[in-house]
Order: sequence, then C-alpha cells, then structure tokens
Amino acid sequence: MNRFPQLLVILAALALGALGGQLLWKPPAAESSTPWVDIATDSGKRIPLKTVMAQTTGTRVIPLDSDNPAHQAISKAVTKISTLVSEELSLEGSPAHEQRRINEVSALFENALKSGLDALPDFSCQIPPTSTGKQQRSGYPDLRLEYLPTQTVAYLDPKLFQHDSKQSGLRTFYYEATSDNSKVTEDALHLLLGFPHDGNNGRWKFRKAQLVDLSGLNLKLKVEFSASNKDLYSQ
Repeated sequence: MNRFPQLLVILAALALGALGGQLLWKPPAAESSTPWVDIATDSGKRIPLKTVMAQTTGTRVIPLDSDNPAHQAISKAVTKISTLVSEELSLEGSPAHEQRRINEVSALFENALKSGLDALPDFSCQIPPTSTGKQQRSGYPDLRLEYLPTQTVAYLDPKLFQHDSKQSGLRTFYYEATSDNSKVTEDALHLLLGFPHDGNNGRWKFRKAQLVDLSGLNLKLKVEFSASNKDLYSQ
C-alpha cells in the first residue's frame, strides 16, 4: 500500500462548522499515476476522511446507519453517558471548575466518557492502541468503543467548543497520518462528540452533546517539513 515519506507530516484540518459538507473531491481515476496527496496539495481541494483512512491505514470508515441495531445501541449509549457527563461536570464545585482553561477540561470529559461507557453492559471503551500495540493518549481518535454482542467498533473523539462558535473557521479537528503510530487499525464507525459550553471561564456550563458521524467529512491537507531537537542541536 502506498505510504507517505517519513519526512512529511500530514495534518488534515477542518473547522467543526463545515462538518458533513458535500464531497468536493474525488480520487483520481485508476489509470492516473498522480498520487492523491499531490493532487490535494497542489489544488487545495478537500479529501474525504474515508479516502484518507483507506490510504493511510488500509481501513474502512463505516457510515452510521440508523437502521442497524448495533449502531442504534452505540448511539443510545453515547447519548446517555454524554448527557450524564455534561450534567456532572456542570455542577458547582465539579473538577471542571477547578481548571483555568477550557483546554484543560477536555481530559476530564474523555476520562468520564471512558469510565461511563466501559461500565455499561455489552460495551467496552478503552484508549485505542496504535498499530504497534502501544497505548497512546495523544492523537486521533481518543476512544475506542466496542459493542460486544456484534463486535462493532466505533472510534469516538470528544471535543469541547463554545456554543456560539459553530461557524468558526479555525481548525478544531486534525488527523496526523503516520504509518508507525496510527491509532486507527480497524474498520469502524468514526464519531465526533461535540460538547458545547457557555464560555464562562472557570464556571462553565455544558449543554447536550452533539453526535457527529464523520463518514461524510471532507478534510483540508496541510504539509509540513519538520526537525527534532536532536536534528537541530547535533549539527
């Protein structure tokens, strides 16, 4: 399978306000020899998440199907636990109110979701291992949720956002595509769980979370050249 050169770090970035938009780019025809990543880089066109995952991990992004019983069970479980988490962390004196910045609250939501979902009958929720089998907190996705009766897997990525910022153009989702530490290793649902908050620093109130199916998500591509401290200071 075609992989990116190690020199390139590929960051796929998209603001939440553009989630679920119309497909703006299609992979080149089979007879074309131009790599899809070069086409996206040169043209600035968006790439479907399902194409990115297929090319970088060899896995399929499965659309959320409202008629599928396993998908229904996953949606119901996520909605139930996310509502409880929002209510709990909105309470006066909650751990969220001990943090100075909203970015520091994200880990509380991730941990609470993981514990709550993992405690449900027929479910397992863990930090997804990388392709090398290591447990890694950083990077997309944050959680791996499995509905055990059918072994249906959903990757779940919780995000916090200010309730009036849905139309913001700032980057709020990214995926770093590297072959050696990818946390996407299975055909799965890809779900984003957005928790809106009121922006009242230190006294945040969180509203009902929005569950977003990322199977129709289109991404912008950003290519960066990078160097480590070892590279910089060993010359």
